[in-house]
Amino acid sequence: MAKIKLVHFELVSLLDESRKLVEFLQKSGAAELVNVENENLTKYQTEYIVNQYLKKNQKAVHAYTVLEKYCEMKKSFIESFNDVKEIDYSEYRLISDRSEELLGICDGIISLEKETENLSDKIAEKEALIDYYGNWTELDIPMASKRTMTTNIFIGSFPREMTKEEILSMISSVEDYPEDVAVEIISKRKMLTCAVIMCHQSSSEKLYDILKNNGFYVPDRIVPKLPVKAIEDFRQELEILKENKASVTEKLKEFRDDYDDIRFLSDYFVSQAEKYSAVENAAASENIFFIKGYIPERVAEDIKFEIERRFTAQMELSEPDYENEDVPVLIENKSFAAGVESITNMYSPPSNKDIDPNPVMSFFYYAFFGLMLSDAGYGLLLVIFSLVAKKKFKVRGNLKKTADMILYCGISTAFWGIMFGGFFGNLIPTVCENFLGVTDVPSFALWMDPMTNSIELLLYCFLFGIIHLFAGLLIRGYMLIRDKNYLGAVCDTLPVMVFVVGFAIVGAGFFTEIPENIRSTGIKILAVGAVLIVLTSGRSSKNILGKLGGGLYGLYNAASGYLGDILSYSRLLALSLVTGVIANVINLLGAMMGNIVLFIIVFILGHTVNIAINLIGTYVHTGRLQYVEYFSKFYEGSGKTFTPFKINSKFFTITEENKYG
Repeated sequence: MAKIKLVHFELVSLLDESRKLVEFLQKSGAAELVNVENENLTKYQTEYIVNQYLKKNQKAVHAYTVLEKYCEMKKSFIESFNDVKEIDYSEYRLISDRSEELLGICDGIISLEKETENLSDKIAEKEALIDYYGNWTELDIPMASKRTMTTNIFIGSFPREMTKEEILSMISSVEDYPEDVAVEIISKRKMLTCAVIMCHQSSSEKLYDILKNNGFYVPDRIVPKLPVKAIEDFRQELEILKENKASVTEKLKEFRDDYDDIRFLSDYFVSQAEKYSAVENAAASENIFFIKGYIPERVAEDIKFEIERRFTAQMELSEPDYENEDVPVLIENKSFAAGVESITNMYSPPSNKDIDPNPVMSFFYYAFFGLMLSDAGYGLLLVIFSLVAKKKFKVRGNLKKTADMILYCGISTAFWGIMFGGFFGNLIPTVCENFLGVTDVPSFALWMDPMTNSIELLLYCFLFGIIHLFAGLLIRGYMLIRDKNYLGAVCDTLPVMVFVVGFAIVGAGFFTEIPENIRSTGIKILAVGAVLIVLTSGRSSKNILGKLGGGLYGLYNAASGYLGDILSYSRLLALSLVTGVIANVINLLGAMMGNIVLFIIVFILGHTVNIAINLIGTYVHTGRLQYVEYFSKFYEGSGKTFTPFKINSKFFTITEENKYG
């Protein structure tokens, strides 16, 4: 279907019906709204309402994320592809009617999570205390002990392993050190030494300064009891905390049945935020609501009929003003061409002046992708993966288009693999020769083996490239004819095509022998093309010298530009050879093990890496051939994609039959 024609609409209704009208437009999902600029009308300011709905959405997301964590409801990566539920519009309305109730449930879930986190912090604190006091179990006095009648007591630790002698030596190394010091090591390990150090009260300040300067740490939180007794108390408290946490966790699990409703609620809040955000495009007077935008022509009359039937409203349809308005572009294609829409959009969406490049580009994209990967085994894996994704996980939207692209890329890869005789490289000959004792294994290539016919395949790659370039030139010619520039359609395409054909025939002689009569014909065609380019490229100039200069410059551009373009298609051969050579090396390494089990292990690991790496390279280089060689011939891009005002949902989809109900 390619580009879908859009029409401009202007819609006026009673202000009292504006909310229901906007809901209908959102439910229909058919119209893109644009900003209404009119000094006599009042604009809506909905930023506050939008932010409120977004905050509610964040609360809902927080709540279902908590349930995923504590109720083990998080789906795997593969299962997430099938995580969309179909509902009708009445179910959607039921969710909206329960929004405040569900929001209260979200508050309860979040409150329980905070309680759980608080208990977790306390549990961690108790465990840390048990761990710390475990170093002091040999201490036979309370840790809060500070002094006796004549001595001061320092109970603490050094951040390293030390002996009693080392501590005393450290103290004695200071000038005027206190001599009346006693040290007892309670425990020690690599990064910690727990000790009790005593001295006469008259020396306590001096001793404390020495200890502090050497990293001695006196714990801030100590209990006035023996460490062994403190540990027992901490463990009892820890058990109570764990029981409380388990109880709160069980309360969280009671909300398991609300999981889907809360996820749908988050979608509902997003749709409400988008609805009020769209309302900012509208304008109103005291009694009238006014909105405008674009809508596909094919549904415009149906939408107009429904609006005027349901509401006190008038909807006017008209042709878009392409000169003064930034009219969006709507692209729709069958699955074959739709698969490569993401490739085009990555470059730039088509403008209103462009034709949709995807139907033609898709054929070349799949063909070049398959030629570069060119292994029937790899292609079969891609086909299986895409079919499973489409059937089991019911992918939709852009994911469905991606699955379609993988499917057709896989079919093309399998086709070229059959043509070149590659099935996981040379798997069949390797197995036959090394494990079955069959030595005379015939080639399975239906066309040619790239390893032994690389020059011939290179010439075919250049031929495919020329066809690709000519397709771009023909599209350019069509666009010029569409714009009634008939002279340009001929002069900007035909001379270049003649020149390239002649150049291709002559250039082929550098790679292989060609008959002299064909070579001479090629030279003549090349000369004719060069003369035509010189005569037509400078036609816009008003004087003869300008025409000649423009013509020569055009010839230079054609020669250098198209030579580089054609040589770029050598990457088709290069990546095809890389895939095949690496696959063959993997099979060889596996066979050298001399054991079928080891061969299978090497085969699986090696080919997994090979297909992963070459898929990336093939994807990138196939796209490059479209962007640089193909699009440069006719495509402008920089278009604005049609973005309908609709209910955008992550976890549910409204069934089509009830969408307008």
